[in-house]
Amino acid sequence: MPNVSHDTLHGFLPGRPKALNRALDLLDLGIPSGVTTETLPTDASGAPKMFTRSMESVLRVVRPDGRDPFILLVEAQSGIETKKETSWPYYVAYLRDRYKLEVVLLVLCVDTATAAWAARPLRTGLGRPTQMTVPHVLGPSNVPRVSRIQDASADLDFAAFCLWIHSNDPDIGGILTVMGEALAQDTDREARDDLAGLIEDGLGSEHARKIWRNLMETLFTPRRGTIVGDARLAGQEEGREEGRVAGKAEQLLRLMERHGFPMTEETRQRVTTCTDMPLLDLWFDRAVDAATLDEIFARPSTTDRAPAPAPAQSPEHTAVPSQEPRTPGPSAT
Repeated sequence: MPNVSHDTLHGFLPGRPKALNRALDLLDLGIPSGVTTETLPTDASGAPKMFTRSMESVLRVVRPDGRDPFILLVEAQSGIETKKETSWPYYVAYLRDRYKLEVVLLVLCVDTATAAWAARPLRTGLGRPTQMTVPHVLGPSNVPRVSRIQDASADLDFAAFCLWIHSNDPDIGGILTVMGEALAQDTDREARDDLAGLIEDGLGSEHARKIWRNLMETLFTPRRGTIVGDARLAGQEEGREEGRVAGKAEQLLRLMERHGFPMTEETRQRVTTCTDMPLLDLWFDRAVDAATLDEIFARPSTTDRAPAPAPAQSPEHTAVPSQEPRTPGPSAT
């Protein structure tokens, strides 16, 4: 199912020919290093368009000597989708007919079961197959697991690609730590910040994303003045604010429980879903002395929100006392 991590996975290699070359080397296709790529349209609906058919990433790949260009169709799979068993053969036939070039279907998988399913030949016909499509698959079994900082530093883009493929690894924390340490050594801060953001986007689990965010905060601070850097810093601040709100909500719930208020699911939901920190502070202050829930949750008034102004003082309280002239005493003789 398309989502941010899915789109990042299939869309990453097309813009990075060096990492793409290393990925193709894993397939043993005999493609020499130094390929160039051209992004092609992904619409495979045909004409007239009866319904929309869209491929994921399509590239025209050219070898360094310019000979024998081919079409590379890149699809990402986070799970088994039986509909792809008919759409992939269609895409291959469509691209072969449109560009009159050889077509390579590359499927990227993040778990071994999906990779095994995707690698099966897709046949159609009676007796001898009329058409057969055999996808090339990259998954955890044939993509290296980068476990050394020097290996990740040597090619950060390819290391990021390998990281996503192994994102379901039980030791994802160790893999992310290696990547984070390597990335922290990169002197190109803008490129580093961009890749750090993409790595987070490509991680499919919230658990892995949380580990990566913690590593980013520990290992380096994203550079201000870049789109990704500013977004990361804003996200960190937003995360800290969310933590403060959640902490205040938890304190309020504990205080209400200690005072014996009826803690229904509705009451808990009202507190835990509130994101207004000043309102949570107000409820907490009221809960200290309140006798009922209605007293705690009563509509805030103006005086609740801001301290009342100090009462005006009368002129006699504000004036400086006058100094009575002293009557001179008898002069000393």
